[in-house]
Amino acid sequence: MPGYDRFVTLVDELRVCISSMERKLDRRLPTLPNGEEKKRIIRELEGELEESQRLLREMQLEADADLQVPSSYRQQLTTQIKDFRAQVEQLRVRVTKVKAEDQNRGTLSDGRSVNQNPFFDPQETANRSRLLQGRAVLERTSDSLGRSLAIASETERVGGETVGELHHQRESLEHTRARLEETNQDLSKSRGIIRSMGRRVVTNKLFLMIIILLEVGILGGVVYYKYFSK
Repeated sequence: MPGYDRFVTLVDELRVCISSMERKLDRRLPTLPNGEEKKRIIRELEGELEESQRLLREMQLEADADLQVPSSYRQQLTTQIKDFRAQVEQLRVRVTKVKAEDQNRGTLSDGRSVNQNPFFDPQETANRSRLLQGRAVLERTSDSLGRSLAIASETERVGGETVGELHHQRESLEHTRARLEETNQDLSKSRGIIRSMGRRVVTNKLFLMIIILLEVGILGGVVYYKYFSK
């Protein structure tokens, strides 16, 4: 099953990506001080999140590609994709939180507390947090639209194939109907020929009976003339 082999490959790649993100979030980032190295790890996490979303989209396409698989098997693939999507979403929330915290610490990098920093603006921090949340929502919406477009494209392809198959079946039915009409015409001609032959048989029987009667009459006349006329 080529489609299933491709799906398994995508699952393996996604698991590797998820393990890498979990390792960086649980082990690498907590040990790093604020600085370029931490920012680099966060950028790597964002790239792995994008790669995970891409793998999820391809997995969904592979699951929807073969429409001839049993519904139970398709349900198993859908459930597996749903579980992976939930894991990736949890990691995305963690990465967004880590990034926001890193940006907030960068604002206070001079070592002063929030209350002591004269340049600290709580409203700006809240706006930045809302902006990050809005961006995350937009990314999820974009992924959802991508999946919807892929499903719509697949549905359009299947619809086109179905229309083509129906057109082919219609041509076959029309050809079959034409052959049935020709057969009906041949049967009508055959019935006419059979009726004509029947009439000829009846006519021949009548002529044969008349001939037999004439022969009997002639034979009777000869016998009468020969034996009874004297």
